[in-house]
Amino acid sequence: MASDPRPIDALVAEIGSTTTLVSAFEGLSGEEGQGAAAPRLVGQGVAPTSVLEGDVRIGLDAARAALEASVGAVEPGVTLATSSAAGGLRMTVHGLTARMTAMAAREAALGAGAVVKYQTSGRLRDADIARIDDARPNLVLLAGGVEGGDFDTVLFNAGRLRELGSRPIVVYGGNSQVADEARVMLEAAGFKVRVTANVYPAIDELDIVPARAVIHDAFEEHITHAPGMESIGGFVTGRILPTPGAVLVASERFADEVGDLVVVDVGGATTDVHSITDGSPEIAAMSTEPQPHSKRTVEGDLGTYVSAEHVAELLDTMHRPAVLPPPLPFTPEEIEAARALAHIAAVTAVNRHAGRLTHLYSPSGRQTVARGRDLTACRLIVGTGGALTRLPGGLEILADCRSRDAGDRLLPPAGATCLLDRDYVFASCGALLSTFPVEPVLAIMRASVGL
Repeated sequence: MASDPRPIDALVAEIGSTTTLVSAFEGLSGEEGQGAAAPRLVGQGVAPTSVLEGDVRIGLDAARAALEASVGAVEPGVTLATSSAAGGLRMTVHGLTARMTAMAAREAALGAGAVVKYQTSGRLRDADIARIDDARPNLVLLAGGVEGGDFDTVLFNAGRLRELGSRPIVVYGGNSQVADEARVMLEAAGFKVRVTANVYPAIDELDIVPARAVIHDAFEEHITHAPGMESIGGFVTGRILPTPGAVLVASERFADEVGDLVVVDVGGATTDVHSITDGSPEIAAMSTEPQPHSKRTVEGDLGTYVSAEHVAELLDTMHRPAVLPPPLPFTPEEIEAARALAHIAAVTAVNRHAGRLTHLYSPSGRQTVARGRDLTACRLIVGTGGALTRLPGGLEILADCRSRDAGDRLLPPAGATCLLDRDYVFASCGALLSTFPVEPVLAIMRASVGL
């Protein structure tokens, strides 16, 4: 006779573009005392993602079966998910000025875990409407005007969005003075509208965290209707977050405990870099533009499978692999090829994420200014995702993401500590934080990186 399923606190499914990972966790209630389980990862199962087959449940059920084949049958209190499948979270963002409201809207979208397919500033033109339609966004983020400032442009753009051939969810994060007017206008045209705080309420001030939360809610509504994902509601009983957004949430909570950090995630299609820092006071005094405390960049041309051919071209001829690796490398040659691609993808992505010092010349002499992201206060670099945690040499790859000289790049210092998310749980922990207390989830993250 089969034994009863083992009660656990949570299952978390990470549904990627190529593979689906299901992880089981216990000890998350935060309760202490005799018999209470310590926070830990019970086990994991993996299977190919089946969205392209028309039903995500095929891959989810196969991954859960693989998990239960190793740990036995489990009965979770809650089942959560993160997803970058079905194209991930595709967004377009629109603001008043490129270096202010449009920039703030982009930071909010990327921080929420989106892939920004198109960005505009100023009044939308006919060509912009065509580009938005071509991008097929799941969500549109509409911003513009500081509080008490311009509102004509954001209202004009709300009116133009009515000309779209599709009806993506619109998140309004512009001048609150006309938020209701824009919402009514768009809802009358058949759009679902979510209103959030102004992402750029004053000059040199960002307020993107409220928008991130609204985008996550809108994504959850969208993903359950995406082609191939319709049956996910029958598997998940709790939150569904964009995978990059979940990684950023986990990174933020981890940084609260360990200090400023950089998290690098090399995937098959993209490489994401997350940084949680305000930078050093010395660099901040030279900065020319506001930066969010939490920042994510996504490099769509840096991956070990979808964009492998382009990444290979970044390697010198001597180190370029003779054969590009499959999604799941198996042979020694495939593993070495994937490792070489992951190495150059990680280093290139962190360099793109980092800002730099530049020099301006004026009649009063030369002035040094800082542009972009300052990583010099980040004393910890963490690698997550399949490539860095499952391929050999992950720590060596991260080490090469640090500063090697006193150049103009604002990279993590040469002495920064490098750690790996060896249990591959950062994305899952971001989802767990939506339901469980912080401390037991942090304990799982600490165990995974060896702290």
